[in-house]
Amino acid sequence: MQKVLIIDDGAEVRDVIAKTLERFGFSTRQAKDGASGVQMALEWKPNLILCDVRMPGLDGHRTLEAIRESPTIATTPFIFLTAALEKSDMRRAMGSGADDYLTKPFTAEELLEAVTARLAKQSELQCEIYKKAEKLRSEVVQLISKEIAGPLDGILGLMSDMMKDCGELPPEKVLANARQIKESVLRLNQLAKSLQ
Repeated sequence: MQKVLIIDDGAEVRDVIAKTLERFGFSTRQAKDGASGVQMALEWKPNLILCDVRMPGLDGHRTLEAIRESPTIATTPFIFLTAALEKSDMRRAMGSGADDYLTKPFTAEELLEAVTARLAKQSELQCEIYKKAEKLRSEVVQLISKEIAGPLDGILGLMSDMMKDCGELPPEKVLANARQIKESVLRLNQLAKSLQ
């Protein structure tokens, strides 16, 4: 179930939004101001935040700043709710890092469209990040495998030669092989330490 946090100083507005979203299967929580909204977001980790722009105390812009500065919730989709129709206000809202805005009053359809569009976009981004992380992990594993295989092949080859010709190898050859084995082991040890 997708979690939506509603931050607005108007109790009636919060209730209408919450009831609308809950009818369509969303889980909601409400905060009456920016400070309590940030705290609730940190604790509850919502999938999306709806936030009024104009509130006493911590307004919507400063609430968004606080959200974006908190690593655990910084990428949470954030939609401003605004009664302002000024283009400069809308530009400021989007320029401050909001993902979208809804102008009050809005219909249930507009609310649902904005919320589902943002959640879908977030889901796409998470899939892309996951794919890139998996590709990077695969490349790192291949690189490490190659780095490990070289020294191990060298050690195995030298050990095999020493075991096959153990009675016939002169001491200087045994010493040379031991030095090469030591160099290979040191490379492996260095690689292991670099991965810690």
